[in-house]
Amino acid sequence: MTASTASLTVAAPPARLPLGALLLLSLGVFVTVTAESLPAGLMPEMAADLGVDPQRIGLLVSVWAIVVIGTSLPLTRATRRIDRRIVVAVSLAVFALANVATAFAPSYEFALATRVVAAIAHGVFWAIVIVYASSLLSGAQLGRGLALVTGGGTAATVLGLPAATALAQLTSWRVSFAVMGIGMLALAAVVLRRLPTSVVVPVAAGERAPLRQDRSLPPLLAFGIAGLLIGLAQFLSFVYIRPYLGEAAGIADGWASALLFVFGAAGMLGVAVAGTLADRFPRTALTATLLAFVIAFAALALLPQTTPVVVVALAVWGAGTGAMFPLIQTALMRAASDRLRDLASASIVVLFNVGIAGGSWAGGQLTADYGPTANMAVSATVVLLASGLTALGAVLASRRALERDAQAGERLGTS
Repeated sequence: MTASTASLTVAAPPARLPLGALLLLSLGVFVTVTAESLPAGLMPEMAADLGVDPQRIGLLVSVWAIVVIGTSLPLTRATRRIDRRIVVAVSLAVFALANVATAFAPSYEFALATRVVAAIAHGVFWAIVIVYASSLLSGAQLGRGLALVTGGGTAATVLGLPAATALAQLTSWRVSFAVMGIGMLALAAVVLRRLPTSVVVPVAAGERAPLRQDRSLPPLLAFGIAGLLIGLAQFLSFVYIRPYLGEAAGIADGWASALLFVFGAAGMLGVAVAGTLADRFPRTALTATLLAFVIAFAALALLPQTTPVVVVALAVWGAGTGAMFPLIQTALMRAASDRLRDLASASIVVLFNVGIAGGSWAGGQLTADYGPTANMAVSATVVLLASGLTALGAVLASRRALERDAQAGERLGTS
């Protein structure tokens, strides 16, 4: 098996962080993640208007994940020679038009079809946006820059979804989808006009090397499996957090909502510190964050009746959730060779969504058979395995970097 090596041609990364470009990409992440989860927040309103059972509205979220899993990798390969700026802008525009179409859906089946189109665009956008952002950053800026971009996803959970839900309750669920779509269409136009080009330049056929010889594959495999396990552990427990708080911890509904706000606020804090951690401690930040997850899950499993422990553990879990995605994306971009960056970014999206699907299903079985405390215990074990894989990935990536630097030194010495 062979594949051409390639590099990203883009304007040289500036000495200062390109805040304007990164904020535009972060806004794209914000609106796409908000729209992804919107049917969950608008389930009663959409079900009543479209004349279906609320569970069928839930399928609009489940089908989304399935479509992302099935289309992200092939579409990433199909578009890898196209200017990344254009891919980002077009995927946002398609996403926008699909959301506007959802707003005018005359039936459930039409709404389902528009969600499939939006999910395809979402998968392409997420696979490309990290690679594109990385091409705008120097190595020393990578952690902070990617934390800013991926922070849009955390902001969507804490601010975007509640705001869109409130707008729907004041007006109509259709207004929420229409406003999101119009906003995304305007953002797509700004991205196309304002952001720099980023083009993959293929290497001549005679210089192609076998893909199996790419030394970045082993660390990427370790990080990828870790990403799947993280998604599995997260959704094993988070989907069933309300049963845990009510049944295992004995916390009233009113206080449960306050604790979920603490979780979200801690997630924003995690995003804020993730970039600095990734740049200052590139080998250990991700693994240390996952070990904090393990401690939080273990505390929730062992001491559900101790309210102060539950509060602190939820805050640690929330902060880790905010920090985890920028940290693992930064680790991937640092470990991957140029030709594998786009596929690495797409693969982590696919693997994380596989983990989400598996965790959501397995969490329901665990809760039904053993109670929600068991979910926390299993999540602690799964994340412990993931932390071992990220530590292994960091060691392998470091060895590859040393070998690459040595080879570069030899070439300079012979030139």
